[in-house]
Amino acid sequence: MKALIIFSITTIISFLGSFHPGPLNMSVIQATLRKSLIAGLWMTVGGVLPEIIYGYLAVEGLKVFDKYPQVFEIMQWAILPVLLLIGWKYLKPKQMQEELSKSEEINVDIEGTSYWGDFIKGFLLSFLNPQLMAFWLVILINYQNYEYLKIEFLFDKIAFVLGASTGALILNYLCALVAIKKKGAIFQYLSQNMFDKIMGWTFFLIAFVQVIKLLVF
Repeated sequence: MKALIIFSITTIISFLGSFHPGPLNMSVIQATLRKSLIAGLWMTVGGVLPEIIYGYLAVEGLKVFDKYPQVFEIMQWAILPVLLLIGWKYLKPKQMQEELSKSEEINVDIEGTSYWGDFIKGFLLSFLNPQLMAFWLVILINYQNYEYLKIEFLFDKIAFVLGASTGALILNYLCALVAIKKKGAIFQYLSQNMFDKIMGWTFFLIAFVQVIKLLVF
């Protein structure tokens, strides 16, 4: 039952975390529009693999906290600048244009008609994302504060890693489906900065709650 809860909540967090228009989901949309739905799905699968890798590395990193509790306390405070930095990046002006530029640069470097090229491109877009590891460490450290989310056993680890990858997979799969149905209108939809602002202020709010928790409790 605990593993199912961990899987469900992690899937939701992964889905919402991937909801922000970034290089991967924008490239999935582009591949779907320019090639086919299958090309977009291959890119999605490639982009999900780093979620598994970073999720596993983050889980294994928790062993240090069990052996050295003081490290856990330090990390509780060290998370704050990470949260603020991520929030600031989401709210940073012209973030969308920068991500589009990076996506186009990779698109020039890895251009091809084979689905293997789409797979590799999706993998690189996620694997070279420096925020993935920090994001999952933040989530895991907060999980340790709740008994029903604390990662302790093998099934807990498997549930977490599967949830991290499943949420991203569902989101990017939906992006591909929307792209194939909405065609050109999708780019106008993604040009809005609404998601940037929501995600940015959400990270600031999490940092604020973290400070209150550390000072009061």
